[in-house]
Amino acid sequence: MFEQLPPHDVQAEESVLASLMVDEEALFKVAPILHPRDFFRESHAWTYEACMALWERNETVNQITVAHELDRRGHLEDIGGLTFLSQLIVDLPTPIGVEHYAGIVKRDATYRQMVGVAATIAQVAYQGGPDLDASLTKAESLIYALRSGERLRDFVHIRDFLDPYLNPGDADTVAPYGGHLRTGFGDLDKLLGGFNPSDLIIVAARTGVGKTSLMLNFARNAAVGQNAKVAIFSLEMAGEQLAQRLLAAESRVDSARLRLGLHSEAEETWTTAPRWRSRS
Repeated sequence: MFEQLPPHDVQAEESVLASLMVDEEALFKVAPILHPRDFFRESHAWTYEACMALWERNETVNQITVAHELDRRGHLEDIGGLTFLSQLIVDLPTPIGVEHYAGIVKRDATYRQMVGVAATIAQVAYQGGPDLDASLTKAESLIYALRSGERLRDFVHIRDFLDPYLNPGDADTVAPYGGHLRTGFGDLDKLLGGFNPSDLIIVAARTGVGKTSLMLNFARNAAVGQNAKVAIFSLEMAGEQLAQRLLAAESRVDSARLRLGLHSEAEETWTTAPRWRSRS
């Protein structure tokens, strides 16, 4: 069993890559699903990385630009040159359903991770030791990490974590209080250390004390004050209600009067002023 090739589907991988080069919308559908490490063939991973690099730079993704990016990275000849990229496109059945191709690639990548996890668990079992509970906990954590989609990693050099602090040329990397984003409330930022990518911040309180308003303040301060991209998901309020709350807070017009149309002419002028719209 262990002499078999790990699970993979070359045709699905090639269909994903070809779709990226012929359908400008394909990357939007595939990027949340796949990482370069999910491809079985290294040449396919290189090609996917080239497509992603072009996309992140807002450049057109097609066989010519991908070939140029691969050449710049020193991988064009390794994958088979422009002929290989052209053949991918010729062999593509249809770019429709690229999510299906990506799903197959991701599934097989997960199966390969399962093989690796099984080998690691077997090693833990062979090592044995007096603490059975610790061994079982380690095995369970490996399985949980696989199910939750975390990447299983080996040792990471501490420089990878310290580079943002040691590189004085990138002033935007380290924000005040160590966080990437600030709440806009100085005392709270000091307690939380700002918002970091790995954080899960839960705002909890009894009903009617202003949790939604506080959250909207966080979102507003991040978007307006720090040019961050913010998405708000709410099961409590419709989008119109949230937008109205933001408008009321920003214009300092009472939300009840704004909702009922009882605001004054001066207040209406302020809420519709170009200077306010430009900040929204």
